[in-house]
Amino acid sequence: MISYPRSIYVVRHCEREDNINRQWRKIKGYEQFDRDNSPLSSRGKQQALELQKHFANIHIDHCFASPFDRTMETAHTICSSKGLAVKPEPGLCEVLYLCVSPPSFWNADKLKDSYSTADVDYLPAFTKHTLPREGMGDDACCDRVSRMLDYVTTKYSGDLLLVSHGAAIGAINQRLNGEFTYVGQATITKYTESAQGKFKQDFANNPNHLTDKSNLRPW
Repeated sequence: MISYPRSIYVVRHCEREDNINRQWRKIKGYEQFDRDNSPLSSRGKQQALELQKHFANIHIDHCFASPFDRTMETAHTICSSKGLAVKPEPGLCEVLYLCVSPPSFWNADKLKDSYSTADVDYLPAFTKHTLPREGMGDDACCDRVSRMLDYVTTKYSGDLLLVSHGAAIGAINQRLNGEFTYVGQATITKYTESAQGKFKQDFANNPNHLTDKSNLRPW
């Protein structure tokens, strides 16, 4: 039984290593990552810690994250101090025209090796191999993201945290607020669901928890 009102927080992953280093796959230990799966940069790791501090006293019942490393590490850092599992949800992944085919994120068992919070028992809305075909353009993921939102908001009660990517968060905003809008890295958007399927945006693209608010790459 889902009780209302409830809060839904949407966080974009923190800064990626490939944002600052085009040769990032030559870094020792990073050879295993394909071009669509850059981990967080050192600045991104610091941003994740600042998100962790911000959410320390905010109640979250369930966290869902795109299975890419940059989103999983962001979500893991937030949730690890809360004793909260992170549910790897491919429906939240990057828009597919920017990914290799199929996307190179790891399965849940492999994610568990790096992120102890990864929930290996979670049954996602999509898997790597059931993601629908998508065209070009950032809004190509809107149908997939909409179906994912239906799944998690009707199946899971309580306050939710979604950790995703720029285009996918644009699609979340399209579905919940009627406008495809981008947000910066490591920013927070909050919705209140007052009744099933009735959402109000409380704030969007909020960077106030960050020490350094420069160059958050909203596009």
